[in-house]
Amino acid sequence: MKIRSRFRMTALTAVGASALMLLTACSGTSAAQSTDHALIDPSLSNEQIADLSEEAFYWGLNIAGYYELRHVFTELEGQPAFRGINRVQPQLNLFDAKTRYATTVNASTLYSGGAFDVSDGPVVVETPAVTDGRYWSVQATDQNVDCFFKAGSQFTGNAPQRYVIVGPDWKGKLPSGFRGTEIIRASSNSFTIAVRVAVTTRDEQDMAGARQTVTGVLAAPLALWEANGGRIPPLDQQPIVKGDYATFPRMDQISDIGKSMTPIDYLQLLSLSINDPSLTRRTDSVKETDTLNRLSKLGLREGTIFEPADVSEDQKAAIEDGFARARREAKKAFESSQVDMNGWRLQSSLFFDDLDYVAKAGADDVAWGTPVPYESHTIAYVFDDSAGRPLEGKYDYTLTFDVNDLPPTTEFWELPVYDSAGYFIDNPVNRYSATSELLKAGDYAVVDGKLTFYLQPERPAEPEKARNWLPTSPSDGFQLAARFYGPTAGLIDGGYAMPRIVRSS
Repeated sequence: MKIRSRFRMTALTAVGASALMLLTACSGTSAAQSTDHALIDPSLSNEQIADLSEEAFYWGLNIAGYYELRHVFTELEGQPAFRGINRVQPQLNLFDAKTRYATTVNASTLYSGGAFDVSDGPVVVETPAVTDGRYWSVQATDQNVDCFFKAGSQFTGNAPQRYVIVGPDWKGKLPSGFRGTEIIRASSNSFTIAVRVAVTTRDEQDMAGARQTVTGVLAAPLALWEANGGRIPPLDQQPIVKGDYATFPRMDQISDIGKSMTPIDYLQLLSLSINDPSLTRRTDSVKETDTLNRLSKLGLREGTIFEPADVSEDQKAAIEDGFARARREAKKAFESSQVDMNGWRLQSSLFFDDLDYVAKAGADDVAWGTPVPYESHTIAYVFDDSAGRPLEGKYDYTLTFDVNDLPPTTEFWELPVYDSAGYFIDNPVNRYSATSELLKAGDYAVVDGKLTFYLQPERPAEPEKARNWLPTSPSDGFQLAARFYGPTAGLIDGGYAMPRIVRSS
């Protein structure tokens, strides 16, 4: 276990004339300076240890997932997602099958974003004018998956904008000129910012416009903003400050916790999270307070670092039993919490209970950060065909829409196809999804008012069908997680009937 100091000072060269300033790196806290070993209450039976391990999975998976995601963003140097603390970094190309550090991503927007920590002072966010009518959004989310800030074409319009985000306990003076609607109080000192910018036709002009927008969204500490004359310096002139959060050796290997995390990994992540004051606790939640009181017997408490060496083999086996049981139950709860939309499982925050830890853990075990606010977009999963059979890449399937009854969105929709693990499927035409934007651009064949997609491993021989081909893998199952940006009522309450996926005989 690596325990680090709370602060690190870094000399930064400000943009422009001459300013040389010292800026505190907003590195999160290390674990408590007291390094008492995690001791599982010796009065607990193995079954009680399993029960508490199960409860720990339910309560904290979103928090532990955030802790690992922040590590990838701010400490895992040399990896594609690394960008340092308090700094957004854009991705200038769409995700493809080579992307293996995140599951169920989309292939219809450019992404940007990063991890932020306002423990030592506010941050400023600036967005450019977006004049070409494309969808864009900026959203800030804390470790509890509370989206406390939204800006973008759906929310705040397309004019240039600026915001200052302060911590939940911040006291101080802000620069003059910021309006009340531009001052955002974060729900936690530590949070992520995610930027999405839609692509449309995907030609050179479209990609250039999308890249101009995504690179125009900037964020930086208020101190750097002030040193630069009230503007955020360009990204290549911003310092890259590595985070300084407490870690344990395997964190570099478990960036996708849903696929690679062990039960002991998880308890270590949760222990570090509990001991990190930048992750602001929800002290107004009686349920959370009671849960943490119980979990303290498992060694998950402030002032104590969970050490695997202090866990006996019998205790470890009990932890693994509870963890496996929790994963099964969380998956069931997640599935039952979704709305049946003609066989598709709609995830909508309209019906979300933030204190339903079991269903919330099931959602985060699929992809961290769900459910997204339905004001932004909703997601519908499908794993089975119209006869209730699992989707298998070795078979051919069709998915047919009536062009007069397409998914009702104000922005756009996307149909991404993933393998059984949630990654894009490698294919010769580099096609990973279908979108309403490409339909508008005339990329797909429409016959007799029907838009039919062909989900199969081999490219269809007929040219018109080949235009609508969504490749699958002959050696694996597959799944879809449709995105609806700017959903209207039927895609929020489940009233819209998505078409079923039909297996060819």
